[in-house]
Amino acid sequence: MNIQVQHISTFLNQWAPPETKLDYDNVGLLIGHPKQSVNCVLTCLDVTLDVVEEAIEKDCELIVAHHPLIFKGLKRINPTGEKGKIIYKLIQNGIAVIAAHTNLDAALDGVSFTLAKKLGLQNLKFLDKSYPISRKIVLTTSRSDSETVLKLLNYYSAEEAHVHLVEGRKGEQKTYEAIIDQHNLSELEKELKKNGLLDHGNVQVLEVASPSDNAGMGVVGLYREQGLPQDKFLNLVARELNTDAIRFSGSTEYVKKVAVCGGAGVSLAGKAIAEGAQALVTADVKYHDYFTDAENFLLVDAGHYESEVPIVETLQKELTEAFEELQILSTEIITNPMNVFIPHHKQNTQE
Repeated sequence: MNIQVQHISTFLNQWAPPETKLDYDNVGLLIGHPKQSVNCVLTCLDVTLDVVEEAIEKDCELIVAHHPLIFKGLKRINPTGEKGKIIYKLIQNGIAVIAAHTNLDAALDGVSFTLAKKLGLQNLKFLDKSYPISRKIVLTTSRSDSETVLKLLNYYSAEEAHVHLVEGRKGEQKTYEAIIDQHNLSELEKELKKNGLLDHGNVQVLEVASPSDNAGMGVVGLYREQGLPQDKFLNLVARELNTDAIRFSGSTEYVKKVAVCGGAGVSLAGKAIAEGAQALVTADVKYHDYFTDAENFLLVDAGHYESEVPIVETLQKELTEAFEELQILSTEIITNPMNVFIPHHKQNTQE
């Protein structure tokens, strides 16, 4: 099979639907032709010049990144500025770029799930499930083959699907009800029409109060038994995320329940505390946000790059499983623009 950019886009859109991105974001195919053939893919956090050079050296036709290369509007593309150089070189070498950003933050098994697993947490669930993307559909049709209809609903990830007869109508009409995520609606309706299910029937779409189980922000999980002492927990975070320094506030004797949010997630601190978490691991915490006024709670800033870079390996793993015939590589370039300086006298003290 000739794998094209659009096939990889479709896979990523099913995993992290673009409709779940935040309003300010820019995701999807940012550079390249959707029908371009692909043999080798490079996954990364940031698309930098070094990463592009790596993609060229490894004969990659596609880069799948977490952070969008094109975020704000561009007035010109030429090789005189940093971003212009990157885009210019990508186009010259026929390399496409797909970004999965806040939609991958919000996805099941996305950025925060990957971070939670990296830290060894179990029994994972979304911390914030306030994404209003679920809809209730009511399909009334005279189609008698209930199993076929239910299979179609299941294909589009419908939940709580059930069927019942419509009393008092001719032709033994049946009504099917299910909960479905909004981004699957248009494709479902196309299939319903294609299969003649709407020839003698109709479909209604209603809003529901309950959130989707497939999208959210942040993750909360547990350590076994009583958990970890504070120092051991902070050492674990530093070791697993390969960072030389961690900023934190607060204190707790043991850490058993932990909330995480890759990238800037301090806004979830209140939800983490309400969930009974003894720690929130995130990044980009501002000075005044460290004052949480909560007992037995750690607010941990592990670094933006450090908290998100594990998703690069997850992208590589998921794409490898989905496209066995392709070569899927993860970048070897460290794109973190931040450095930590430890004075010599502090190093000697630690030794």
